[in-house]
Amino acid sequence: RDMRKKKKRKTLIVLFVTLAVMFVSLLGLYCYFRVLYPMKYQDLISKYAEEYQLDPYFVSAVIWKESRFQEDVVSSAGAIGLMQVMPETGRWISEKIGLENYSDALLTDPECNIQLGCWYLNYLTDVFQGDLTKILAGYNAGPNRVRTWLEDPEYSSDGTTLEKIPFVETENYVQKVQQSYKIYRLLYQF
Repeated sequence: RDMRKKKKRKTLIVLFVTLAVMFVSLLGLYCYFRVLYPMKYQDLISKYAEEYQLDPYFVSAVIWKESRFQEDVVSSAGAIGLMQVMPETGRWISEKIGLENYSDALLTDPECNIQLGCWYLNYLTDVFQGDLTKILAGYNAGPNRVRTWLEDPEYSSDGTTLEKIPFVETENYVQKVQQSYKIYRLLYQF
């Protein structure tokens, strides 16, 4: 009888220790992923995501892929800031939204960059009726290219669904942002 109690107690201790180790491991993994996928500029992202009817986790995933949250980064193509807005696109958007005293230097300002990037994502959402693949392909390669691909039966059999993206960089971009979007929602949405 004493042996059974000791064995039962030992089993409970092993179970408790195992659960504690699993909890600490999961917590560590959770913290590790939150370091890999940070949620910087949360107030600005929330503000402009709400204004332009976007999911803030989607905006965060785009920023993560575009700049890893580095506000003054400039790409080899000349895209600037957190959301990697091209200067021409920034000027076009600033006219559309009536942003006075716009200059390309403002693209390194987190608030201006996030505002312009969110407006553009909203614009692409309207253009492509909310289709995430086309929105992201348009953000990366330009909406006119996406329209051209949709007209080509090699990339779209029905003229509506983008079944294949001919640019490897754009294909990888779309996949990475979609994956990151899922991760952001998993890490922060609760």
